[in-house]
Amino acid sequence: MAIEVADKKEKKEFFKSLRKRARKRRNPFSIMFELTYCCNFRCFHCYLPGSRREEKELSTKQVFSILEQLKDMGVYNIGFTGGEALLRKDIFEILNYANRCGFKYGLLTNGYLIDEEAAKRLKQANVNKVDITFNALNPEIFDAATQVKGSFKRVKNAVEILNNKKIQVAIKSTCMSINKNELFSVSRYARRLGIPYRIDGEILPCRSGYKECADKFSLNAKEIYAIRRRVYPEMFENKNGSRSRPRRKKNRLFNCGVGLASFSLNPYGRMNLCLEIDYPGYNVLSEGVSACWEKMKRDVDNLNNAGEFVCSDCDLRRYCGWCPGRSFMETGKFSNCSDYFRARAKERKLMAKRRNESYG
Repeated sequence: MAIEVADKKEKKEFFKSLRKRARKRRNPFSIMFELTYCCNFRCFHCYLPGSRREEKELSTKQVFSILEQLKDMGVYNIGFTGGEALLRKDIFEILNYANRCGFKYGLLTNGYLIDEEAAKRLKQANVNKVDITFNALNPEIFDAATQVKGSFKRVKNAVEILNNKKIQVAIKSTCMSINKNELFSVSRYARRLGIPYRIDGEILPCRSGYKECADKFSLNAKEIYAIRRRVYPEMFENKNGSRSRPRRKKNRLFNCGVGLASFSLNPYGRMNLCLEIDYPGYNVLSEGVSACWEKMKRDVDNLNNAGEFVCSDCDLRRYCGWCPGRSFMETGKFSNCSDYFRARAKERKLMAKRRNESYG
């Protein structure tokens, strides 16, 4: 039975308390489930091209079994993603099954395959939210990113169909050199429709470690700050928009929900820390989801207690968005410093100093 909460603020606080309790008890609360690595787009900035695809992807029956196990473990929220999840012929069977299990679930998609009929079926399946990547309002720039001619028209149409059908839809963009002048226009488009919009400041390297596109098209911290200031002016209503507390904790390697209340599953039935890396890859088909989760918690505890946490006394900690997963991709170790995040932190520190001086 769905939980009814009086108003938006109360609902937000209620689910925040649920998430906090799950983290404290170390029960999985929110997970990401990659249903396929197949995709109809060829986005040059995608982090998946290096992922292995030689294994057989999960069958419908296997997905159902995993969902039952997740329900028994008390998982509340699932994000279904890919590749492009809508390419699976059984996608609506899976979504309807997730709905019957009582999950709050969302679908992360490129939107290309959503028409009136697909939107109708999504509504019938009680999808909580549809997340669509939307990198530009200029059709040529949009199609250049997806490398599929006509993709802009199809995706824009999908966003508006979902919105018209009162299905919660959100759009997101990745900050890149080819679309940096488009993001303010995209944000205005989202505001006109009354839908959420967010930007990701980082282009992830491929899971294989290949990062030429990330290096070539990434923006620096100053450029990203300027974009955020235009896109989210309400975030900068105080003097300088600077953070009042460190971005990282001293005593924990992972600042996210990894090992506390979250994990990811790939299309082959492997459990990983998150979507960004193929690690540790525990086989939930042979071991069961619960047993793999217990192993993962022990792994995370061992990593947190490794005694090699380089961030503890770093003077850039206040400005750093360092991710151990990114370090693992760059250096093969979770606890090493990331050249990428260190460079960004230095830029943020310098920017904060200049802003403080200007207001001094």
